[in-house]
Amino acid sequence: MSSEDCPLCAEAMDATDLAVQYCSCNFQMCLWCWNQLCEQAQRDALPARCPNCRSEYNKDAITMGNVDPDL
Repeated sequence: MSSEDCPLCAEAMDATDLAVQYCSCNFQMCLWCWNQLCEQAQRDALPARCPNCRSEYNKDAITMGNVDPDL
C-alpha cells in the first residue's frame, strides 16, 4: 500500500481525496469511505468519528486545500 492509498479501503486516492482534511489529526481517507462512515453513523444514530483519533467530526471544520492539477 502506497502513501496515496486510502487506509480504509486500500483504493488509490485521487487529487480531490488528498486535498480534503476531515480532522485536525490529518487522517486522510477517500471521499467514498468518508461518505460510508457518515452514513453508517447516521443509521446508528451516533456521531461520525475519525477512525484515527476517534474525535467527533465537526463538518464546519472540514477544509479543502488546493487540488494539484498534476495529480
